[in-house]
Amino acid sequence: MTGSPPIPAPPAPGEKTLEFRPSFLGGLRGVWLFTWRAQMTWKRLPARLLLLMILPVLIFFSVKSHQEWKKRYFWIGPPPQQLGDLARRMERTELTLTPEQAEKLLQIYREEYARADAARDEKRSAAEQEEQRVAEAKGAHERLLERARAVLDERQFKVFKSWDGRRLMQETRPVAVAMWSRPEPFYRWLVDFYFFMIVPLVCVRGCGALIRDELQADTLSFLTTRPLTRAQLLVCKFLAEMTWLQLLLLGETILLFVAGAGKEVPALGLLLPLFLGTQLLAVLVWSALGILLGQVTQRYMAVSLVYGLVVELGIGRIPTNLNTLSMMRHLKSLLGRNDALQAVYDWPMRGVPFSVVAVICAAVVFLGVAVFLFNYREYHHTTEMQK
Repeated sequence: MTGSPPIPAPPAPGEKTLEFRPSFLGGLRGVWLFTWRAQMTWKRLPARLLLLMILPVLIFFSVKSHQEWKKRYFWIGPPPQQLGDLARRMERTELTLTPEQAEKLLQIYREEYARADAARDEKRSAAEQEEQRVAEAKGAHERLLERARAVLDERQFKVFKSWDGRRLMQETRPVAVAMWSRPEPFYRWLVDFYFFMIVPLVCVRGCGALIRDELQADTLSFLTTRPLTRAQLLVCKFLAEMTWLQLLLLGETILLFVAGAGKEVPALGLLLPLFLGTQLLAVLVWSALGILLGQVTQRYMAVSLVYGLVVELGIGRIPTNLNTLSMMRHLKSLLGRNDALQAVYDWPMRGVPFSVVAVICAAVVFLGVAVFLFNYREYHHTTEMQK
């Protein structure tokens, strides 16, 4: 039998001792270190980078650059193509263009092509773009007739006027609205798919699993014996996970805007600060909703989809004050401050302070209810595993 261990001697007067005093900030630091280190392991890194690149690659290959768009959709057409069409029309009437005439006509087409390209405004609404396109087409054809009269003889000009008149009738039809909306596919990917689908689902999945994963691993009872209270523990886990999601989605947003810049989408520099600020609020509120749903049910992803259909897509579209319950409506009001997005979507506008306060208050309410449930609800591993 060995004796009991010796009792340590008390510290001498003036000697410094190491004391452990658990605090909320210390707990937050520990949870944050565990969060990002678990997420950024070498094993997970390749798959995470691959997932981040999928949407930017889709945008890069589905959005046409300015040069690609002009070759296929620009109403006036490339100058060499226009000259070739005119020359073939002349040949069918047994007329030919001299080299001097062809050179002068090509220069005229180039000048009109550059003028129409410079007049295009991709930040206008679809209706305004159509009006501008028709007016520009009519003005261009009038200038072409006036300048071609000085280049062609009487018979050639008669053929040119007939050929150009048919082109004018085709180009002023209201079927070519899409060719004035080259950046619209980028905004559809960025806003409809990424911001209002991917971001909410990622946030709900990440924060909804904070307690459920602990129950699956049967480690919640260990965490609740730590010096932090249940409320402090939940808030620490929420802040750490939300910060991680903010950084992750920040990287994804930058990649999306880089892909858009590679395709020459206009005015991205004005949109980026507004988009990042709105995304910060969106991640906050969707993460708070996720941690609340995670306390309510194990099937929090299914419940989040029902919430989206009923509240965001249902109540949010009712033209009454009841639609203030929709977080998407407030986020749209903030994004609608950008002229390019407003031209595409034409969202109803609210005041910026009102929308910001509404989103923050909703996040506080979601998180507060989640803390209340976590404080007073008892979890049993066996019961939770049987659900």
